[in-house]
Amino acid sequence: MREMERQRASDQLVIILDRPAHAGNVGAVARAMGNTGFSRLRLVAPRQFPHPDADAYAVGCTTILEQAQIFDDIPSALADLHLVVATTNRHRGQRQTVLTPETLGERLRHSLAQPGVQVGILFGTERTGLLSEDVERAGVVCHIPTSGEQGSLNLAQAVLIVLYTLMQTLGKEEGMAHDPFRDDPPATAETMERLFEHLEQTLTTIGFLKPGQKRHMMGSIRALLQRAGLDHREASILRGILHEVTAFRDRP
Repeated sequence: MREMERQRASDQLVIILDRPAHAGNVGAVARAMGNTGFSRLRLVAPRQFPHPDADAYAVGCTTILEQAQIFDDIPSALADLHLVVATTNRHRGQRQTVLTPETLGERLRHSLAQPGVQVGILFGTERTGLLSEDVERAGVVCHIPTSGEQGSLNLAQAVLIVLYTLMQTLGKEEGMAHDPFRDDPPATAETMERLFEHLEQTLTTIGFLKPGQKRHMMGSIRALLQRAGLDHREASILRGILHEVTAFRDRP
């Protein structure tokens, strides 16, 4: 049972690296993935790829590099995913739920228990990490606690810690009869982005969003709806409500 769940998670979970600068780090990430039984890798605008250093650091996991998907931007890399996890060393001031790797493992175990659900874990570029606007695209944030003032981890180290913890978590006995995160397919990132765009347009039209408040207010609303874990049907219902709000306003 445990091995079956690990295999399913390997098929459904994607590691996304945003603008990796060093080919060696890409290779080391592939090795960490191979060590923990995961194989799906996406690269957003990599600076050095393909590259001999990536192959050298992969050490036997070059197949993961050969099958890696390349994207021009983060929205494209996330579009078909149902749940996105953003990793960051900033654990305060986030509007989303912030989890450690251990609690993330419990959260993802429920999501990955449902066949077909695609989960992505997003890691930022080595020097600066993820931009705030890209962290806001995620439904969940993962923070790896460290000791002392040095909170930044090497990219491959961070990937290894998260995937090792997830590997250890998978396969535990399920104790609930119905888990909405498991049993109802969540909306994809693309569906959520369309909902957010529609919501921002509608709230601007009715005068709710004021100049100078739009980014802060929409960030809070994004976090609220991401925490809700909407499925596709629920997102469609909300968009239908927005259509009716606009139509009602325009009626004589």
